[in-house]
Amino acid sequence: MAFLEVITRAYARPNMLEANRRSVERLGDDVKHTLLYDGVGRGIPWAQEQLEGYAPYLKGDYIWILDDDDRCDRDTLVDELKAIVVEHDPDVIMVRMNHGPRGILPRLEDWGELPRCALIGCSAYIVKREVFQRHASAWSTGRYESDYDFIASVFSEDGIKVYWHEVIASNVQRISYGEAA
Repeated sequence: MAFLEVITRAYARPNMLEANRRSVERLGDDVKHTLLYDGVGRGIPWAQEQLEGYAPYLKGDYIWILDDDDRCDRDTLVDELKAIVVEHDPDVIMVRMNHGPRGILPRLEDWGELPRCALIGCSAYIVKREVFQRHASAWSTGRYESDYDFIASVFSEDGIKVYWHEVIASNVQRISYGEAA
């Protein structure tokens, strides 16, 4: 079992997927990279629902979604996460993401607050496996905003421990809205 399982949903963007893969490889050996590939082009609702369907098979202690149009440019992230877990044992570790033209999310004025719809992305949170599994059904809305639906569901659980790690952990390569490159 790996400390961090990175889930990458992918569709017909081979150059971005390759950059994504290289960025995950640089995170080290205690990472499992799982690819949920749509070879047909079934769209965003299908991609969102795959996260619910795959939840029972998760192997990592913590789960991070880093889609094929994103990459991790923070090679020290796993070491940082391990140190946070040893000291704080959080259920969720919030990080920031560079969402290109949408800016850095969550925004500074939203940092430390309940995530807001349209101002959060799935690579802005890293969730303990069993918490991810308990809230996996929140992905089944099939909405583009299911990333918000999921984390809002997690935050609604009583006693959830959140650690706010103010680093930019991911960068969008291109906002693709599920379209092929």
